Amino acid sequence: MQFVIQRTKVENSFRNYTAGYDLDDVRVKLKVDHTFRVAALCDIISDSLGLAGYDKDLAWLLGMLHDIGRFEQLRRFHTFRDALSVNHAELSADILFRDGLIRDFLRAEPETMGEVVTAEDLLLVEKAIRLHNVYQLPDDLSPREYRFATILRDADKIDILRVNVETTRSDIYNVDEEIFLQSAITDAVYEKIMQCNNLYRDWMKTPADLLLGHISFVFGLVYPVSVRLMKEQGYLEKVLQFPSRNEETKRRFIEIGKVVHAYMEERMQ
Repeated sequence: MQFVIQRTKVENSFRNYTAGYDLDDVRVKLKVDHTFRVAALCDIISDSLGLAGYDKDLAWLLGMLHDIGRFEQLRRFHTFRDALSVNHAELSADILFRDGLIRDFLRAEPETMGEVVTAEDLLLVEKAIRLHNVYQLPDDLSPREYRFATILRDADKIDILRVNVETTRSDIYNVDEEIFLQSAITDAVYEKIMQCNNLYRDWMKTPADLLLGHISFVFGLVYPVSVRLMKEQGYLEKVLQFPSRNEETKRRFIEIGKVVHAYMEERMQ
């Protein structure tokens, strides 16, 4: 069976798949919209790297497929918190490649025109999806695998900040808003983020820590264009304006903001 990338077919297959879930649920719509935005960001990052044609389509495809497991995660566990449910990246790859859903997106049909996806690149797609949420990529990736994995990871990080602004914190984190506003920042987490570290999920203990985990994504961006996009969109700045009712948390957010701004300016030079 030949697999090809045809954007309209991929988009239609995605819509058909997600139609099987409750599209009136704001959390489902959240991930549908997130998917299309991440795919568009993959295009922009690809352009900055000089990718075109098949390779640009391949990067875009990663954006369209990377979170396909989120819908089943929500249906089964009623949360997007991997720590409380299942690794959504692994679930996405399993649904696509073990259950065979990838055929619905890429199966060549008589009327389908598009570039043929090589067997090697099918493996690349699976690997990039499985790795898109890991703290650090493994050292044994080929240069091509690394390139596509980092395009996807950067695009995903950029848009997650938008999600934090346009969606209620209770829908994202499953935490009551009042608890969130009173939340403290763990000392170890504060120390790490002040050193420009992308935060590891196991370090995060409080709701405020979880929010800082998303802010810290800026420190994990690989490409300068990604830093520029994150700054220009303005969502990071809005997340940094978190209206904490905990005085120490409020003070720490101000200091974290100074570090983030300095880091971004340096990366964009």
